[in-house]
Amino acid sequence: MKFQNISVSRRLKMGAAVLFLMPSAKFFAQNTDIDTLQYKNIEVVKIVKLVAGDKNKSKIATSNTDLLNHDAGKFLNSIPEISGIKKAGNYATDPVLRGFKYEQLNIVIDGAAHAVNACPGRMDPAVSQVNMNMVQEAEIFKGPYHFRNGNSFGGTINFITLKPVFSDQPKFGGRISTGYESNGSIFRNEAFTELSTKKLVFNLFGSYQKGDRYKDGNGNEVRSAFLRYNLGTKGNFKWNENNMTTLQINTNQGRDVEFAALQMDLIYDKTWMFQLKHSADFDHSFFNKFDFNSYYSVVDHSMGSPDRKMVSDVKSFTYGAKGELKKSWNSNVLYTGLDYKNESAENLRMVMPAMMMPRDGTSWQDSEIAQIGWFGEYQRLFSGGKFTASARLDYNYSDAKQPSKLFTNLYGDVSAEDLNHNLSVGYSKMLSTNSQLALWAGRAQRSGSLTERYINLFTVGNDNYEILGNPDLQPETNNQADLIYSFSNEKVYFQANVFYSYLQDYISGVIRPDIKAYSMMSPGVRQMQNIDRAMKTGFESRFNWKFLPALRTELAIAYTYAKDLDTGKPLPEIFPLDFRWKLEANFSALTLGANYRFAAKQDRVNPDFGEMQTPDFSLLNLNAKYEVYKNAFIDVELSNIFDRAYAEHLNRTLSTNKTSRIMERGRSLNLGFTYSF
Repeated sequence: MKFQNISVSRRLKMGAAVLFLMPSAKFFAQNTDIDTLQYKNIEVVKIVKLVAGDKNKSKIATSNTDLLNHDAGKFLNSIPEISGIKKAGNYATDPVLRGFKYEQLNIVIDGAAHAVNACPGRMDPAVSQVNMNMVQEAEIFKGPYHFRNGNSFGGTINFITLKPVFSDQPKFGGRISTGYESNGSIFRNEAFTELSTKKLVFNLFGSYQKGDRYKDGNGNEVRSAFLRYNLGTKGNFKWNENNMTTLQINTNQGRDVEFAALQMDLIYDKTWMFQLKHSADFDHSFFNKFDFNSYYSVVDHSMGSPDRKMVSDVKSFTYGAKGELKKSWNSNVLYTGLDYKNESAENLRMVMPAMMMPRDGTSWQDSEIAQIGWFGEYQRLFSGGKFTASARLDYNYSDAKQPSKLFTNLYGDVSAEDLNHNLSVGYSKMLSTNSQLALWAGRAQRSGSLTERYINLFTVGNDNYEILGNPDLQPETNNQADLIYSFSNEKVYFQANVFYSYLQDYISGVIRPDIKAYSMMSPGVRQMQNIDRAMKTGFESRFNWKFLPALRTELAIAYTYAKDLDTGKPLPEIFPLDFRWKLEANFSALTLGANYRFAAKQDRVNPDFGEMQTPDFSLLNLNAKYEVYKNAFIDVELSNIFDRAYAEHLNRTLSTNKTSRIMERGRSLNLGFTYSF
C-alpha cells in the first residue's frame, strides 16, 4: 500500500514524539496479575549456555566454551533447523532458519537492539555484533507469530544478556576464560566482572580472540585468519522496588579478517552500541508494567583487496526505541506498544586502480529506511489450554539521497512507502499431564531491506552476479502454520514440529542481460524482483532421554523443502536434512560426551543462483569437562576426529574458484579453562 511522500525529519519527529510521550500517560484501576510462565510455551526454543540441574528438558544446553566463541551464528547452529551462510572460515556466520535468511529474520539483543550491516557483502551481519560472553541464552521464535520484538517474517532470534542480581550486602564476582584450538592456532580469552549492591549491579566485560588459517580435511590451507575483540560495560540501577534503569555501552572491533569467498577482506570493523532501558511496575494502575527500550549503533567498516589496491570505507547507523505496556487480570494478559527503527548506510571513500572505470554512483547510494510500528498481543489461559492472538501494523518509508543515473533512469522517484499488516493466532492444549499440542497460524508482511531496494551493482550473493536493488519491490508475505506436539516427564522429553509456508511476492533476483555489469569479472546483473508464489515446508523433532542416573542421550533432526510455485524450481540456499545425536555421561566432577552429526546430500539446487550440489557427510566429536576445583572447569574437545573433508551446503564458493566451496576445518584439539569467582 503506497502513500504520499513526507519528509524524513517529519517522520522522525512523529516517531520520536509518540514513543517518548508514552511514559507520561497515567492509568487507574485495580487488577490481578497472573504468572503465564507456569504454562509451557512449546513454540519457543531456548539455547542456554549454562543450565543448572536437569538438562533433558526443553532448553538446549551448550558447552562452556561458547563463552569464548565470538561467532554467534555458530552458537545458533546448536539446533539443526538453523544453519549458516559462511563467507569466512572463522567469522560472522549469517544464520538461516528454515531457509529464511537476512532481513527475513528479526535478530535482536534484549528485545530491541541490533546493528545493520555496513558492508554490502555482509561481512558484518547483525549477528556478528553480539557479545557472546554476555549472552545467557537465545530465544528462537519460529514463524510469523510473535511481533512484540519487531517484524517476525520468518522468525525472531532474541539474544538475552545476563540479568542483574541485586544483593543486600556488596558482592564482587566475575569470570575468566581462556582457550586454544590447535587447527588454526586460535587463542580465545574473555573476562567478566560484576559488582552487586542493593541498588546497583555494575558489569565490565571484554574478550580478545585471534586465529590464523586452518587446514581442511584434505590438508589444504583455508584463508581464515582473524582478530576480534570487544569491551563493554553495563549498569543496572534499581530506583525502588518498582523501577529499574539499565545502560549498556560496548564496542566490537575486528581487524585483518580474511574472507575466502569475497574479492575483499575486512581491514577493520569498528562498532559502537548503546542501549538504554527502563522498567516500571505499577501497583495501583490500569496497566501493571511499562518497559522502555532504546538503542543506537554505528558501524565503521573498511574492506579491501588482499593487495590493498582497492579499498572501500562504509558506515551504517541504526537507532530506535520501543515502549511496551502490560495489563494482566484474572487469566488474561495484554501487551501493547509502539516501536521505531531507522537504518541507513553510506559510502565514505573508495580507492580504485587507475585503469578501472569510475562507478555510476556508490554501492549504498546513501540510503535509509525508517519504520514505525504498533503491536499488540493478547493471551488467555484456560483450564488445560492457552490462546494467543498477536497483531502488528508497520509504516515503512525508504529513500536514497544520492541515487545513480541507472537508478534514476530505471525507477524515477526512488523513495517508497508501505503499510504492512501482521496477524497471528495460536492455541495450545494440554492433552495430559505430560503432553501438549499447539497449533499456530500467522500472516506477516515485510518490506525490502536496504540491500534489496538500493544496492547498486555490487556482488552480494553466491555467484559473481552484481545485484541491482529495486525500490519498487512489493512487500513479501508469509502465510504459515505450525503444528507442535510435546511430551515431557522426569526422564524423557520429545517434541515434533511440522510447518507449511505459502509465500506471496517473495523477494528474489532475476538476471537482466540488458543491463551491463560494472566489473568485467562479473557475468552480469541480477535485479531484485518479486516472485508471485513460493512455498516452504518441513519438520523438526527432538528426543532427550535420561535412561540412567549418569547417562542421557539427545537426538534431533530437521528438514526443509522449498520451491518457486510458478517455475517449479527449488528456492536457492536451502540446507539439507540434518541429524544430530549426543551421548553424555555425568560422573560428578567429570562429564564425558560424544556428538555425531549427519548432513544429507542436497541435490535440490537452483543453478540460476550459482548453486552446486553438496554431498552428504558425517562428523564425530568427543568432549570432556572436568571440575578441577570449585567453580574452575577444564574443557577438552576433539572435533572432526576422523579428519573429514567436507563443506556445509550454505558455505559460499571461493573467490578464486567458483566450483569449490569454503571447506570446513579438519581435525582439531580444542582446550578451554573457565574460572568463576
